Amino acid sequence: MDFSEFLLPDFLKDNIRALGWEKPTPIQYLCIKDALLGKDILGGSPTGSGKSGAFLIPLIARLFAKKSQGIGALILEPTRELALQVEAVLLKLLQGQSLLRAGTIIGGGSREVERDDPSDIICATPGRLGEYLKKGWISTDEVQVYVIDEADRMLDMGFKDEVNSITAALKKRSLTMLFSATLEGRGIRDFAEVSLHNPVEVRLTAGEETAEKMPENLSARAYYAAGEPQKIRILSHLLTTVPERAIVFVKQKEKVGKVESALRRLRFSCATLHGDLSMNERKAAIRNFTEGNKSILIATDVAARGLDLPQVGYVYNYDMPPNAAVYVHRAGRTARAGQKGVVVSLVMGNEMEFLTKLENYTKVPIEKRAIANVCAAFPSSSKEGGSLGKRVSRASTGGHGGFDKKHEDKDKARKIKLRLRDKKNKGKPDFAAKRAKKALRKQNAE
Repeated sequence: MDFSEFLLPDFLKDNIRALGWEKPTPIQYLCIKDALLGKDILGGSPTGSGKSGAFLIPLIARLFAKKSQGIGALILEPTRELALQVEAVLLKLLQGQSLLRAGTIIGGGSREVERDDPSDIICATPGRLGEYLKKGWISTDEVQVYVIDEADRMLDMGFKDEVNSITAALKKRSLTMLFSATLEGRGIRDFAEVSLHNPVEVRLTAGEETAEKMPENLSARAYYAAGEPQKIRILSHLLTTVPERAIVFVKQKEKVGKVESALRRLRFSCATLHGDLSMNERKAAIRNFTEGNKSILIATDVAARGLDLPQVGYVYNYDMPPNAAVYVHRAGRTARAGQKGVVVSLVMGNEMEFLTKLENYTKVPIEKRAIANVCAAFPSSSKEGGSLGKRVSRASTGGHGGFDKKHEDKDKARKIKLRLRDKKNKGKPDFAAKRAKKALRKQNAE
């Protein structure tokens, strides 16, 4: 079926077509039809499945049909970036009508605007919204639709109490939707019990975190890096060879600036994204990347989940992720909506066993590659690389990647460095004889 078969306002149908959404994704079809009937939704959906449309379309349709004074809908997101992204989609879906307005209540935003002129549909982060409710700055008495998005991440970030407090304040809501990458775990079930009433449970996977799938058209590759300088050489070589839009993930915000500086010296122009940037700086970074002014985004894992950054051809793990689940989330920034994509990992010696765990977790083979004159093949040492492949040589950062290293003829006699003791004494010294001589000298001296 297509979106025209749902009972939606005409302006909303027009805006859906303008966004290029021809047919509802599975999560959208399963959620929209029940949410339009007023049934609470408990949704388990992997990244890139069209989840935002699954809750925004019925939210707008229900609120447009029965709008009351004040805030009509609240959407909770774990980060400012996700809240801004959902607001951007909302603004596109709301074009052509004047009844509903969209806005945010997030850290870094204007407290005066958020407090004095709240929108009809608000995308909020739990911390800032909780602050407003405690101070009585806004009223949520008329909220009809409530969405808790990325619930598992809310738990990971320690927002359980804030979310429960916000949920308790929304007493008149008639529709609640909760979405999570995984529906397993006591925390998610606690959220569901507190916020949902006889929900329709929608799962696109088996529901466990380990069931999360990599994008369908994704290829995975890895290169062995002997150190940080070689990581930069590999990365710059690949960015030059395949000049597609790319996200480069690093593990710490301090590393973002170092990698950006190194690439800037090599004439690459990059946008950066991490938690210490101001709201205007974050918006500018995302805008520059999405509009194509910058083709490379260097980011921490603040960009790993939820952000819909279009036409990303490559994801680079400059630093390996802390676990397999984050690897899946990073990889999900590419190969979206049926497009092809590649995830590339730069692997240090102490990280190579992790590749095997990633393959077991994702069920996607990782091709181990080498680049002549840039980096060597993966070592085969059991201490460093397990059984990932035969070690050819150490990478030579100034020569030919270690592939032209000369090896000595096996038939040549092995040179043995002799110790001084080996040259003068064969076997252990005779300490008893030494003691006897010493005693004799002492006796003669007396």
